[in-house]
Amino acid sequence: MSIYIAVAALTYLILLVLAYVAIIVTSVEEEKSETIINKAYKNAYSILAFGLLVVYILFRLPHITIDYHTTSYLIIASKYLSVITLAGSLFVFSRKKSQQ
Repeated sequence: MSIYIAVAALTYLILLVLAYVAIIVTSVEEEKSETIINKAYKNAYSILAFGLLVVYILFRLPHITIDYHTTSYLIIASKYLSVITLAGSLFVFSRKKSQQ
């Protein structure tokens, strides 16, 4: 039951970040908004890839016993980290570009 709440909260957070992306696209020049969004997504994807790599390594190691339930929570946690990284990167980069 709690995995469904985590997925629902993750979906809500993703929708908030996408709304912020829409605000950036409409309020900033096209070239600057593309730069901001590209940099932010590169940061988020690198965090997501690193997190999934860590989960995979933990799952495959024979000395650490992780069941499928714990693995699913770790995958959702890595997705949370990537979405929070995306939101933070968008915020920081948009503030930097607006000050210039």
